[in-house]
Amino acid sequence: MKVAALISGGKDSILALHKVAEKHEVISLVGIFPENEDSYMFHSVNLHMLDVVAESLGLPLKKLYVSGEEEKEVDELAGQIGEVDADALCIGGIESNYQKKRFEKVCREVGMKLIAPLWKANPEKLMYEVAEKFEAIIVSVSAMGLDESFLGRRIDKECIEDLKRLNEKYSVHLAGEGGEFETLVLDAPLYRFRIKVDSIRKFWDGVRGYCLIERYSKISKT
Repeated sequence: MKVAALISGGKDSILALHKVAEKHEVISLVGIFPENEDSYMFHSVNLHMLDVVAESLGLPLKKLYVSGEEEKEVDELAGQIGEVDADALCIGGIESNYQKKRFEKVCREVGMKLIAPLWKANPEKLMYEVAEKFEAIIVSVSAMGLDESFLGRRIDKECIEDLKRLNEKYSVHLAGEGGEFETLVLDAPLYRFRIKVDSIRKFWDGVRGYCLIERYSKISKT
């Protein structure tokens, strides 16, 4: 089956891509660019990095643009996703019924199947899998307990332990499924080269923040 993988550059979408690639032919990547940074459905931080992520993966990237307005963005996606010549769409959702139902609607309207390899998986196991296989950093935080120190931090065992403590204290989702934090994958098994961050700028308003990748380098893996 020919599959298009929806990617944000974050850990969940990249992990889902790796898992679906084990069973199906991934023929393209799909990046969604919302005008509204507070989109209910899509990431908005460091989407300019999708070009280099796609280059490292060696796959074409189809860019789709939506308003980012609740429900309207779903219809806008449905109106464009048919441009992608694939049998199925792969997403990185873990347990957000809100998102999954809307992606199911979109795929149903255009005659595509929906594949969600991470659906209902154990968040802790997923995070340790990310720590083991990927080089991924946190690029956005917006939840109680997640302060400026998490921006740019690599997801490793120590980071996961800190997130577990915040989960117990503030109910922060361990994998950030509720938008508590967003990530960027700099290296993964399917990457042809590693992405090295050379310059990063942090923005923090006292409650939430994000970091913008300003410059990067492509590091050979051979």
